[in-house]
Amino acid sequence: MKKVLVIVYYWPPSGGAGVQRWLKFVKYLPQFDWQPTVITTSNGDYPAIDESLLKEVPEDIKVIRTKTPTFGKWFSKAGEQSAPYGSLETSEEDSFFRRFAIWCRLNLTVPDARVVWNKYALQAAFEEMRKFKYDLIITSGPPHSTHLIGRKLKNIFNVKWLVDFRDPWTKIDYLEKVNRFALTKKIDEKLERKIINQCDRIISINKSILKGLKAINKGIIIPNGFDPADFTEIEKKKTKKFQINYFGNITAERDPSIVLKAVNQIYSQFPDIQINIWGNVSDEVKADLISLDENKFVKFHNYIPHDKMMRRMVNSSLLLLLINNVPNNLGILTGKIYEYLGAKVPVLGVGPIEGEAAKILNETRSGKMCDYSDQKAISEFISWQYSMWKKDEKPTASGEIDQYDRVHLTKNLAEVLESL
Repeated sequence: MKKVLVIVYYWPPSGGAGVQRWLKFVKYLPQFDWQPTVITTSNGDYPAIDESLLKEVPEDIKVIRTKTPTFGKWFSKAGEQSAPYGSLETSEEDSFFRRFAIWCRLNLTVPDARVVWNKYALQAAFEEMRKFKYDLIITSGPPHSTHLIGRKLKNIFNVKWLVDFRDPWTKIDYLEKVNRFALTKKIDEKLERKIINQCDRIISINKSILKGLKAINKGIIIPNGFDPADFTEIEKKKTKKFQINYFGNITAERDPSIVLKAVNQIYSQFPDIQINIWGNVSDEVKADLISLDENKFVKFHNYIPHDKMMRRMVNSSLLLLLINNVPNNLGILTGKIYEYLGAKVPVLGVGPIEGEAAKILNETRSGKMCDYSDQKAISEFISWQYSMWKKDEKPTASGEIDQYDRVHLTKNLAEVLESL
């Protein structure tokens, strides 16, 4: 069996959608004659903690955890709730410390604040590769600073190196809305180009990211997916109310206000509709949603562990998918869409109707994407799904969802590894 060293920052007990991709690849790679070893952090800055995911790490997989200084510790000492994650915009309501910290993150840490982990990860990888022969190394970003580790290891050990882009690097939407020093931006772009030029192959979740990287000829698309094993022991039960469930964080760019307006429009006809939001909601958006909730049909819930989320997902009447309302968003694909497909529950999407997410919903016949301002289309789709729910009619998704099975996707990954 060939050996591959996988270097990832986000790994259980980190929660969030970004963990799932490599957790599942690592789980299934041995089926295709690749034995992975994982190097990760033991105390990283995570968007959420999900201890339940630790049970999904196979016992025979070697996981090397390293210490690391974290940005979050500085925030906790200053009385802040969390370190910046995802969006790096600031508002007048933010504390001086938070605005200063985000300014430092944008201009003084290149390519990102997680670069402070590289020293420890590189040391662990160096020791591991001196002891054991590895056929290949893989780095996954974000954080894209992880790729700098791979670059050094390739130069030292002359080993094949695969780079995985789960999100864009310098072309990510939130960087286009903030001010950075011209020099910082130039250094970041230069690092990005060095990684692309020096790696042996690139994989990414969609073509849009590869285009932004100018790496179409070097890249292969392996999308995110769903693991059928996550759903095998979940019993589907009909709920007393028509449950519209959203799982994930909500920000100004990912705002479901139009959905609340659409439900208000039809609520007198369908008073047993309930919207559940499972995850963190920005204070500004939450205030707007509460003011729009005329009929008190919205409930806010904290982040829940992945296994419990799967149960809630399967027992939803309708799943809500929100695509960031930002420029150049046609290629945005949240990992949640694939788990929605696996749950086999109809999906209401709000986002660009010509985007990648809309294409997936259409090709799998799993739901409908409505434009951000199309309240009429949203209310009509909810009304239709409500009538289906009342009559106990089952949704019909096509066999196209099989291409997003994690086992199938890992087979594709193994074929890429064999080609190097």
